[in-house]
Order: sequence, then C-alpha cells, then structure tokens
Amino acid sequence: GFHAVKSYPTNSKLRSQILDFIEPSTGVQVKLIGAMHYNPASIQLATDTINQLEKEGKLGSIIIESCDIRWNATLENEFVQDQLMSEMRTAHDLGLLYERPVVLGDQRINITVSQLKNGAKEAVLDLVQPWNGGWNRLYNSVSTARKEAVPLGEGFLGIDSFFDPKLMTAAPVSLLKYPLSYFVRSPVFSIIVLCFFILSGGVDDANALSDLTPTDLAESIFFSALETVIFARIFLKELLAERNEILAENIFEQCRNYAADKGNVWDKLFQPAGDKSNGAIYAPDSVVGNSAEEGKVVVAVLGLAHCNGIKKIMTEGK
Repeated sequence: GFHAVKSYPTNSKLRSQILDFIEPSTGVQVKLIGAMHYNPASIQLATDTINQLEKEGKLGSIIIESCDIRWNATLENEFVQDQLMSEMRTAHDLGLLYERPVVLGDQRINITVSQLKNGAKEAVLDLVQPWNGGWNRLYNSVSTARKEAVPLGEGFLGIDSFFDPKLMTAAPVSLLKYPLSYFVRSPVFSIIVLCFFILSGGVDDANALSDLTPTDLAESIFFSALETVIFARIFLKELLAERNEILAENIFEQCRNYAADKGNVWDKLFQPAGDKSNGAIYAPDSVVGNSAEEGKVVVAVLGLAHCNGIKKIMTEGK
C-alpha cells in the first residue's frame, strides 16, 4: 500500500506531458508519460523517453494503461495492430525489444463497465431524491473524486500539458483513430451507439432552436445540466479515480523490484531474487520482473488525465 508522505521535487516542467518523481517507500524513480491516445506526438514522446532510458541503462518495467482482456482483443485484430498504432503498442513493442517487463496495469474492462453501470445508477437515484440527501451525496461524490483524480497545483501537469501545440496539431489523428479502434474491435456496439446519436438528433435540429419557447429552453438547459452532472460523476469517479488506484498499485508493485533496500540480511542471503511484485499481469511474451536489478526507472504510459491522480496517490497517499 501507500503511505502519506511529502512529495519529492519534480522536473516535469522540462517535458510538459511527463511527471517524474521518486516513489517514497522504495526510493525508485517513476516516470509517468501522459498521452493523448493514438496521437503521433504522444507516440514519439513515449518512443524517445523509453529509448533514452534504455541507452542510459536505466529502463526498468513499462506499465501500460490496458488490461489483459482489452489487450488480447487488440492482438486478435490485425487491422488494429498494423494500422492503428498507439503509444501503448509502441511502448509494449519497445519493452519486448529491450527485454524489459511490460505490465498490463489497468483495471479489467469488465469490472470498469460494471462500476460504470452502478455509478450511473447511483447518480440518477441521488438526482431524483434531493429530499433524502441525494443532491448532497452527489455533490460530495463529484467533489471528492475531482480532488483525488485531478489534483492541481505545483508538481502536477497543468492545462498547458493538455493544450500543447504539438498535441493539438496532431489531435485530428486521435479523433479519427480512437473511435475507429473501438469500431473495429466492437462493430455492433459502435453502430448501436452511432445510431443512437443520429436518431436522438432528429432531422429538424437545424430549426429546433428557433421554435423553442422560453419554457422549452429552460427545460432543455435543466436536463442538459443533469446529464452533465451524471457524466461528471462517472467520469471522475469510475473512469478516473477508481482506475487510478489500480494503476498506481501496479506501478508501485514494479517499484518493489528495483528498490535499493530489498529487506534484511536474511532476506538477501536466502530468498531468491525473482519477481517481488504482487498480482502483476505481464503482456504475452514479456519477461517478468526481477528484483536483482537496481537503479532502474519504472515507466508508465497513460492517458494524460490519469497522471496527476496517480502521482498524488503514490507520493501523498489517497
């Protein structure tokens, strides 16, 4: 687990999508590479960072924001592998090339989907029960999740990291490839979602605004606000905060393999080196962690939105 301690200095300002810090209990350096998925600039950043660490002899484990279910689905689709190269695929391939451990560090997708359903249900129930403290619970849930998942201030990525010119220039590639990757892996689901958006828009949307009465407009704004609150609740809590805990734990477990102090004299003499991490799910064909190594940097390739929350958990505790 993690202990609440003071944060170590960071040089994240040198690279606007990277957070560097020391994991306190092991003394191991961690490097979080924040990415806009499928963005060529993010792919290049991940490539350059991993190559540089390997050149310096410091490359430790690589953790990617995927689970075994999602990853295996990607491997089964040749189009995704060949045409939809992502920063996580690039990091994985470099890890195999350099014979470094590659960890599938995300929460399993079936658990995430289940929690999303439960979260949406809880949010709706709270919305319709203001007299029973529902609105207060919803506000507290969103507020707490925001503080945990998206901490702000010195030592964390700022808004400039998300609106970096290089990222923005290549953003259209992400906007095309990210949904396309879902379509080729789950075409039926993607078509249903697309039809829903098309049908819900109707054919008269272009003239709809001019036909609205003040009452209709007020109702529209009200229901849009409700939708936004529900989305904020499940995005911040189920999609970010809860997954951040799993990702942070898997990064920490890899740090244990590279800690300078690996136990007492008895442990060092009689316990085999091996993999000291608990519950790690390694990518197919990856080597496993080895605690005989020291002085390595643990690298995680993640969506930008995850970086600040994960650093907060690992340096300050939840």
